[in-house]
Amino acid sequence: MPFISPYPIGSDVQPVAVFFASLLIFWTFLERNFYLSFLGSFFLLLGFFSLIYQGFDVSNIYEIRTRVGLIFAAITFVAMINYFDYFSPRVLMLAIFVNLFGVIWHFIHPDSFLVLGEIIVREIKSAGGGRGSSGFAAESSFTSITAMVQLIVGYFFYLRNKIGLSSFRWAFLLCSIVIVLSGSGTGIIYAAFLISIYLLSKISLRTFVTSLLILPILIFGFLNSSIPEQTRGGYLLKLVLTNPLIIFRDGSVAERMLSIEIGLRGFQLHPLGAGGGSYSNVAKEVDSKFNLLTKYESFGVIPVRGNAYLKETVSSFAKYLIELGIIFLFFILLILYSCFANNSFNLISLSLALLLMLVSFSILFPPTYLLLACCISNKRPV
Repeated sequence: MPFISPYPIGSDVQPVAVFFASLLIFWTFLERNFYLSFLGSFFLLLGFFSLIYQGFDVSNIYEIRTRVGLIFAAITFVAMINYFDYFSPRVLMLAIFVNLFGVIWHFIHPDSFLVLGEIIVREIKSAGGGRGSSGFAAESSFTSITAMVQLIVGYFFYLRNKIGLSSFRWAFLLCSIVIVLSGSGTGIIYAAFLISIYLLSKISLRTFVTSLLILPILIFGFLNSSIPEQTRGGYLLKLVLTNPLIIFRDGSVAERMLSIEIGLRGFQLHPLGAGGGSYSNVAKEVDSKFNLLTKYESFGVIPVRGNAYLKETVSSFAKYLIELGIIFLFFILLILYSCFANNSFNLISLSLALLLMLVSFSILFPPTYLLLACCISNKRPV
């Protein structure tokens, strides 16, 4: 639960995870039991490189708070790999219950919840109630993704025989309730995407025929229910189902597409990376050459929102692809090589981890590396 802290700082993702990760790594050194894979080694080196690589433009602004992201993320990942076998299913279930408790309380009585929530969370932007509840997170989309990660980790424990089918069913039910109550469009879209990957990984002639029979019934029932009118996620899913191309007309989706294209175009102009603090300069250069803001305004991006993406981005992928260039791209390919396996779990877990890096989430988001650690562990024999 990466948004909770006894003393929140001015960042959505709180530094509690990296603090404990540093202690755990220190402990492994004391025990002389420290393990570092090639991916972990490269991740740490990339983090240190990000600290010092300033590029060749004197107008790049060096700010230490924006430079520590990769090294902190690397420390978190390395600690998870070293201590992953000690991760208890009981801790996971406790986190699921706490997440659910926060969302339900926020949904039923937002005013009293905020009294406690804003003490341990930097800022709770959601009003709660029928407009979607974020619980112990800044935004409802953060809550829904946290629940999604918890569900996937629960699936991992089930596959590794650490929890039974009954416990996994409870985890599935409780996490699904959180995703629905959060009312998050991101949660609904990501969940639909991951379910599609899971079904495709399990596809057989029998499954395919069954899906053809059941799916239209489920879609018809959803479209004729009250869910699309009650939540943004349901409304967006209805738009996608009735007219798939309209997803590109949704402002929030178009904004994410804009951020990714800025990163790709920036890489096209600076394949070796423009250095730390270069994002804003490169984004403006990209817009002047390719007129991206004009293009995405036609997709529904409000001009003031589009201009904001020329200053900073919600895409970790875009930010570090611009700053570090081909080295960061190699890092992404290394993640794919280290974590990919042709099974349903690795496919959905790796896909979500890469999505979190691609759009909306900080490189410091610890659940990303929990998913990657699960993927690596799942490739080992039971």
